[in-house]
Amino acid sequence: MMMEQLLLSRASAASAASILEARSVAIVGASADPTKIAGRPLAYMLSRRFKGKLFPVNPKREEVQGLKSYPSLSAIGEPVDLAIVGTPASLVEGVIQEGINAGVKGFVVFSSGFSETGADGAALQQRLARLARDHGVTILGPNCLGVANSSTGLIASFTTALEETPMRSGNFAFVSQSGALGAYWMDICLRAGLGFSKWITTGNECDLDAAAAIAYLADDPETRVIGVYIEDIRDAAAFRAALKRAAAAGKPVLAIKAGRSSAGAAAAASHTGALTGDDALYDACLRQHGALRVDSLSSMIDIARLYLFDSVPQGNRVAIMSVSGGAGVLIADESEHWKLELPDFSPATHEALGQALPSFVSAANPLDLTGNVVQNTRSISLALETVATDPGNDVIVLFVGLMHSIASAFTEALSRVREKVNRPIIVIWIGAKEESLAELEQASIPVFRDIPPAMAALGQSLRLSDLRERALTLPEARGDADAPVESGSEASPTVCLSEWHGKELLRGLGVGMIPKGVLVDMDKAVGGLPGPLSYPVVAKLQADDLLHKSDIGGVILHIGDDEQLAGAIATLKQVAGGRQVRAHGILLESMQAFDQELLLGLRRDARFGPTLTLGRGGVEVELDADVVTRLLPLREHHIEDMLNSLRSARLLQGFRGGKPVDISTVSAHIARLCEIFLTHPDLTEIEINPLAVSGGNAWILDAVVRKFS
Repeated sequence: MMMEQLLLSRASAASAASILEARSVAIVGASADPTKIAGRPLAYMLSRRFKGKLFPVNPKREEVQGLKSYPSLSAIGEPVDLAIVGTPASLVEGVIQEGINAGVKGFVVFSSGFSETGADGAALQQRLARLARDHGVTILGPNCLGVANSSTGLIASFTTALEETPMRSGNFAFVSQSGALGAYWMDICLRAGLGFSKWITTGNECDLDAAAAIAYLADDPETRVIGVYIEDIRDAAAFRAALKRAAAAGKPVLAIKAGRSSAGAAAAASHTGALTGDDALYDACLRQHGALRVDSLSSMIDIARLYLFDSVPQGNRVAIMSVSGGAGVLIADESEHWKLELPDFSPATHEALGQALPSFVSAANPLDLTGNVVQNTRSISLALETVATDPGNDVIVLFVGLMHSIASAFTEALSRVREKVNRPIIVIWIGAKEESLAELEQASIPVFRDIPPAMAALGQSLRLSDLRERALTLPEARGDADAPVESGSEASPTVCLSEWHGKELLRGLGVGMIPKGVLVDMDKAVGGLPGPLSYPVVAKLQADDLLHKSDIGGVILHIGDDEQLAGAIATLKQVAGGRQVRAHGILLESMQAFDQELLLGLRRDARFGPTLTLGRGGVEVELDADVVTRLLPLREHHIEDMLNSLRSARLLQGFRGGKPVDISTVSAHIARLCEIFLTHPDLTEIEINPLAVSGGNAWILDAVVRKFS
């Protein structure tokens, strides 16, 4: 294990609380200039009326920004919850040690010059991590932009997002490994009028990390929605537990994961690691633990707005109302893209709309209100109330364009209906005035300025709700069996078995999907087909580390008699000699009839632990990879979901008269193999390609097994 992993902190939700709920704060090196980094936190907290005590620490001044200044932390003479440190990196360790001696429990370190600068900085950062662990204190950073708590006015940060914008309380929280991205998020939220509850930038994470921050927010009564920006996860088990904790608390997590790197060639003995890649594992971690991955801060905030305004529907049935027929069609197109249904209105709704609207208006979904609303504003309210009470829809999407002269009619009607009917209403208003937007959002009606972001937010919010529900069905991790393993290192070398030895190992562990086979000596004459085999058979050259036998002509199929068998063995001997393969035999194996081919990969990732990859198998797997990856452990129904999520799932389901696969039974076979893999930590990788399936039967036709030596 690397030193950084050995010094992983034990930071927890309680650790985060010790910083975010601090009631007394010392600012080390506090500046009298409120525009400087060391002056901003004090200036911000004074102007936002921090509900606690502030202690500037500056030995060169008796007073800083109107407050008494102290020469050192120990000179304060009373308990201090939090110390903000912005000194040069070389002084940070001494400041923290002094603070520990003075009883300070938490530190926010702005200073840079640590692991981001190289080996010397990394060593210095490790010493900070050791201080945190040895003394039971919490350190946020170093190289971070700090934290903020809107309810107490705590602003242990020098972010420029608060230069001119007032701080506003809200129920949206953000955890960011990037200070700059955190500042952008804060600025967008404050300008959008959403506000925030807690804001946490973790920087280099020598102690308090994103996982501990998320766990804290999962329990925070002031937080309803959690946003996350991550670049890396140091402790995958803690991160997974934090996401699941948020899902159990009913709090949606919206995550941006930067970096979509591919796994290197050494990531796996076979192709599974290269096919999945690092990014797929992060994606799996987020998805299966209830977090929705988004691509931008604006998308994150759009989706969060629906949750914050209690406007996420219970289902996907959408009623579209529009003052423009064209806009209604565009919304319908976007609805189809996001798998949203447009049900017809009920007969009662048809009749009521016929009475409320002109005769030339068709009472269909989408409903075109037409420009007639300009001269008959009462029709807006009547139509809205009618559609809102139709039990056949889950959410109303109303499109408005311009119409400033009757803006008040729209806002009044929407506010009244939202108050009377417990049905989400989403408004798309192109060209709306700011006062109209403010009125609607005051009534908890989310407003969007264009069609695509509105419908994307709606579709994504439903997807997130589904992810959160599924996350609660995940089995609990089981300690060592699910732990990450640094395979392939000097401390834990691995060996790759030949197909024969790998299959024999699996057979001995109780895997029952292996065809009958016999290993024959290449140098001994084979007079006929060995028992218990019968024709047809396949002959395969066997050698350790020979991963792709067919690429060198090491596989001969459809051998139907003794003469063909003798010829196949002779050919394989020539292949071994010509390719200088150190073969230890030829595997003769029964041919199996099947309908579909799958790829199955099990491996232990150094960060995430055991993983399962399923996909379309066969020789085309690298040409057009159709795979999905999840972290173990999983239940059978999760494996069914994986198979059904493949692009090729329709082939498994019986496309165009083809024979369908019994996905439930095949998933049970795969689940059994996963269980064997989990309970035998000496196995580091199993790749099966193909896993041949027919009905509910499955056969391992080729396998690569890697284990600790």
